[in-house]
Amino acid sequence: MTKPMSDKLPPQQMLLFPLLESLAEAGGQASSQDAYERVAERLGLDEAVTEARTDLGRAGKVNLYTRHVRWAQQKAKLLGLLEAPRRGQWKLTGRGRKALREARPGVVVTVFETEAGVALWANCEDAMRYVEPGLVRLVMTSPPYPLLRQKAYGNLAGQAYIDWMLSLIEQMRRVLSDDGSLVLNLADVWNPGEATLSLYQERLLIKLEDELGLKLCQRFAWQNPSKLPGPAQWVTVQRKRVKNSLEQIYWLSAGDPPADNRQVLQAYSESMRRRLADGGESRADRPSGYQMAEGAFAVDHGGAIPGNLITAPNTESNGTYMKACREHGLPIHPARFPDQLPRFFIKLLTQPGDVVADWFAGSCKTGEQAEDLDRRWLAADRVLEYLQGAAFRFAERPGFRSTLAGV
Repeated sequence: MTKPMSDKLPPQQMLLFPLLESLAEAGGQASSQDAYERVAERLGLDEAVTEARTDLGRAGKVNLYTRHVRWAQQKAKLLGLLEAPRRGQWKLTGRGRKALREARPGVVVTVFETEAGVALWANCEDAMRYVEPGLVRLVMTSPPYPLLRQKAYGNLAGQAYIDWMLSLIEQMRRVLSDDGSLVLNLADVWNPGEATLSLYQERLLIKLEDELGLKLCQRFAWQNPSKLPGPAQWVTVQRKRVKNSLEQIYWLSAGDPPADNRQVLQAYSESMRRRLADGGESRADRPSGYQMAEGAFAVDHGGAIPGNLITAPNTESNGTYMKACREHGLPIHPARFPDQLPRFFIKLLTQPGDVVADWFAGSCKTGEQAEDLDRRWLAADRVLEYLQGAAFRFAERPGFRSTLAGV
């Protein structure tokens, strides 16, 4: 029997924190519609869930998802965490910002550690000051994307975002080994009021080479088939664009990283297995004019070399981490990497014993995969609640110690 859509929605009390953080990311203020979309994106809810309706008698057909978010908004108003300066606008209060418990500038706190790694509550620039130069073999991280719509509280936009990222990556460059790798997941951003994309990634990449000497080793695309269609204005309302299911991943290095694609081979296709069994190719001309040699592809190398398109749905809904967060009333990080993503780059670019770092760690998925693969790890995040939840990923690991009660 199929579960009703209401069962797929998070409990109403779990929407409060994602709503506050969505408003913070929007610069402190957003329209109700913008807030609905941002919260859905953070929670990974698909369109079938966000558009589900139910009959409530006199009220008629009601959208269950927006009703849940409005409940969270009313709860936040009663707690003094947000206000509605005018109809259809939601705005964080000072108390609402403090409720996010963001790290203070210059302060670095160890939240938990294992024999293999440590998680720090700190702004990333502060955390990196305590790391020995050249210690890290791989930095894999997903920085916040630039907010191009100016809001009441201000935000990093355009050139200011690029300058900020450049200063952070300069510090990441300091802690990287000479042949270390930097892997950045940089989401696409739409220009305000236009069905066009910002070129901030390209502008940043050029500066990283020209000013920091970081060369682009390869571009990757992460395909998330479960990604929501957006932005809604151009995709589902005006229908001018198609669903954007790709996110950009850039692999950079200042040296010659010791990468080995034999560590990430994929299973051969059925046709390739037949070809190997038959002793390779028969001499033939391809439609392109390329001439295949007799016996080509006759050697079994243990798997196929993967391409630079990584398909990894982000659909986990009931793992140990998420269960523990729900049980303890903690926010579930909305932008978690699927296992395959950090695992791929850790295997490709590092060896056992190497140090892997994520300076925007969230739920510490990169650290978890690094420890699974016998690497050491460093993690930092500015939001304490995210690290409180992340600790449950590591509670059974050797040497686990936490500064948090109940973990």
